[in-house]
Amino acid sequence: MSGDGAGAGGPTVAGVMGLLAAGGGRLLDGRGLNSSYRVEWAGRPLSVKVHCAERSSATEFRRIGRVDAALRGAPWYPPVLASGLHGARRPRLVVVRPYAPGEPSDDARRQIAGVVDVLAQLAARGREVAADEELVGDYASVWLSGAREERSGVEPLLTGRWRGLGAAMDEQLPGLCAAARRLTRPDGLRVHHGDLHGRNLIADGSGRLTVIDWDEAGFARRPADAGKALWLSCRLGRGDFVLDPAATGRFLSALRARLDVPYADAGDLARLGALWFLPRRCHVTLLGRRGADLGDWYLGWVGRFWAGFRGNLELVTDVAAALEARSR
Repeated sequence: MSGDGAGAGGPTVAGVMGLLAAGGGRLLDGRGLNSSYRVEWAGRPLSVKVHCAERSSATEFRRIGRVDAALRGAPWYPPVLASGLHGARRPRLVVVRPYAPGEPSDDARRQIAGVVDVLAQLAARGREVAADEELVGDYASVWLSGAREERSGVEPLLTGRWRGLGAAMDEQLPGLCAAARRLTRPDGLRVHHGDLHGRNLIADGSGRLTVIDWDEAGFARRPADAGKALWLSCRLGRGDFVLDPAATGRFLSALRARLDVPYADAGDLARLGALWFLPRRCHVTLLGRRGADLGDWYLGWVGRFWAGFRGNLELVTDVAAALEARSR
């Protein structure tokens, strides 16, 4: 299966994968499940994303293509130049895009305005799309459809030093799912990036931003991108989860102004975003295959999130209440 979409002389999946096999590309750093490379094609720098075999399918191929059709022309969107399933024994989805020069921000709080601008445009583009149900879903979907099974699946991993993580899941999961359901709108389809935060907005020095890492793109009926971006764009540092009150206020104010998100929804939005930080057995297992220490790294990372969740959630609701009072 292929959807290369390349003109004469343009990149093809087979050609780009041949370059990589011959050592003609550079593997980029990252702890994700998929692999990113930079290659040169006819003097043009390209970004190549090779999805892991377990997450490569005809449905994923269609999802990436449908999102691409919805977003083409957006100034911050790098269009798909070629895509397809590559390999006979364990086919992998390969997606080729223009390489975005520049650097991500070391402090995601600086990118809050850009993040919310993209969120608003993703919502607007989604209103013009009719997507098949198999292309609709986000990180909350699996918990809403099968929380008990997901919780049971991760149980064998949550022993020893990870027992506290299991206790946090049991305490918080019902409230998180209830919040996600409250924010779900059957007619509220929007394009879903899946990992929208400041580190995925690349600035080239001239003020132009490019949004990268479209691995998890699809469509959603709740503000899943906004919920996740709240946690990833308003924290004091990348390694920890202590929210900055001032940044949280800017984020919630921008959401209200650009997407008409009421301040009263801030607590539910934070709970929705928190679903992304619940460990899943399949995710830990796949990370472990990439590196022996990545599974433990991931559990430690989400463990730090849940250690500070109560205090951070209280901060979000307090900031929202103050903003609401000021707006009256």
